[in-house]
This record gives sequence, C-alpha cells and structure tokens, in this order.
Amino acid sequence: MVVRRVLIISGILIAIGAAVWGYRWSRSEWIEAGHIGVMYSARTGLERQVYTPRRVFVPWFHQLYTYPTLTQAAIYTEDTSQGEQVSADGIQVTTSDNAITTFDVVVYYRVRSEDVFTVFKEFGAIPIDTIQRVHIRRAVKDACQSVGTSVDAFALMGRNREAAGVRLTKELQTRLQPKGITVEMAHFCQAYPQELLMQKINQRVNAYTQLTIAQIDQQIANVESQAALMKSRAETRAAAIKSSQTQARSLELLQLEADKAALERWNGQLPPIQAKPGQTLVIPSGLLSALEPVQPEKPAAGGPATNEKEGQ
Repeated sequence: MVVRRVLIISGILIAIGAAVWGYRWSRSEWIEAGHIGVMYSARTGLERQVYTPRRVFVPWFHQLYTYPTLTQAAIYTEDTSQGEQVSADGIQVTTSDNAITTFDVVVYYRVRSEDVFTVFKEFGAIPIDTIQRVHIRRAVKDACQSVGTSVDAFALMGRNREAAGVRLTKELQTRLQPKGITVEMAHFCQAYPQELLMQKINQRVNAYTQLTIAQIDQQIANVESQAALMKSRAETRAAAIKSSQTQARSLELLQLEADKAALERWNGQLPPIQAKPGQTLVIPSGLLSALEPVQPEKPAAGGPATNEKEGQ
C-alpha cells in the first residue's frame, strides 16, 4: 500500500513538473546572438533589465522586444526583389538643379546596449523591423533631401557621390542618435534618372567624348610631327656622314690608282740614292744621266770572229 502511494505521488509530481516545464518552454523566447532584449509588462511597464542572448521565459501579459547590436543594413531600393518591401522603395532626391532623381540608399545601423531603453522610449512597443521600415526610412528620406539640395544631379551621380554619402551619414547620425539608433555609414547607390535628365547626361557624355577624342588626335599629331622632325634630322645627318665617307673613299681610291701607276712604271731597281726622313737632296741633271743604265752593244755581223779575238 505504501509503495503504491509513493508511486502515485511520484507520478503526480512528475506530471506537475512536466506541465510546468512545458508551460515555461512554450512561454520562452530566444534572444539570438548579436541582439539584446527588454521585457515589457502590461501592468508594470518596462522592466529595467537588459537580457543578453539566451532563452528567456516570458510570463503572461509580458512582451519581449529584441534589438540588434550587430550592424544591420537597411536597404531602400527600386529592385522589387531586394530591400524592405516587395515593391519599389527607392528614395527620391531633389538636387540643386531642381532635378528629381530616385536613388537606392543603404544605411548601416545598430543599437548599443546603453541605448536600448532610449529606443523603447522613443518608439514604444514597435518591433525593430517596423522601426527600420517606417521611422528610419523617414529619417533617410529627410536626410537625403537635405544633402541633395547642396549638389546637382550630375555630381551626385558621379564624382561627388562618395562625399555626399559621408554627409548623409553625419545627417542621419544627428537625426537618429538621440533616438538610440547608431548609424555607422550610409551610401547613395544606383540612380534612376528621368528621361530629360538622361538626355542631358548623354549630351554631356557625348561632348566629353568628342573633347577627349580631339585631345587624343592633337597628341597624335604632335607625336607624328616630332617623329617627322626627328626623321628629317636623322636623314640629314646620315647624308652628311655618307658624303664625308664617300669623299674620303674617293681620295683613297685616287691614291691607290697613283700607287698602281707607279708600280707599273717601276723597272725593278731601287734608286741608288735614298733620302732619309727630313733630308733634302739636290741632284744635278748630269748625275741623273750618268746613273742611267748602259745598254749592251749589239754584236756585229762577224760576231764569231770578234769572239775569237777576245779569246786570243
């Protein structure tokens, strides 16, 4: 009997424990990593406790609100497959030249732990998704208008886009920091200009292209002119060198021809008198005639007789 009572009591306790655990589990919510939470009670209001990432039990008549401490991207774009809404959600910007242009805008923000109560005080029991879709978007729209009035559409779509993004970031920080939302950075992305503005852009691009082509043609002409001048100078120099070489070769050829003629006239005998370098000789004409070779006498008709006499 005692064992039976113990079993019955144990079963009841287990059932009660399982019911309590199931109840608490069903009333619990997860705070994901990179988020913090606060608890709001319909009776007592906001609890002054910050919940870090974990599973938190939410009693009856209580609501848990979570906010991102990691950087989040709020995307407002005309692309229906991206952004906060399934429809076109770009930001229209009026620039200093009275042009209305739609831009894709991206804002990176987060909520710091010390600002979580400020966020709840400013926006109340509104989820962060709604805050991003409604309140942050309104602040982005106003900040874009403030930045756009100081720059024209061409600059905002071109060279000044990065600087405009820096100004937009500062403007959003001024507007949202007092509400507990910390803006890290903001960017103007793709632009969707109107037809009239597109025509102006095309005209300006064409004019710039023609100017660039003219500058390139001028540079090509200058290079060709310099090349022609250098070629002319080179040809003149080459002609001068060739002329000097030809003249030197002509003198050398004449000298060779003179030496050849002298060799042809040489009788094979060296001159009896040879002057030393730097020595001047004066030879009378009689001496030259005396130095001429003596021609041998021809034998007479009675040649053999003469030989006989010489033998005697």
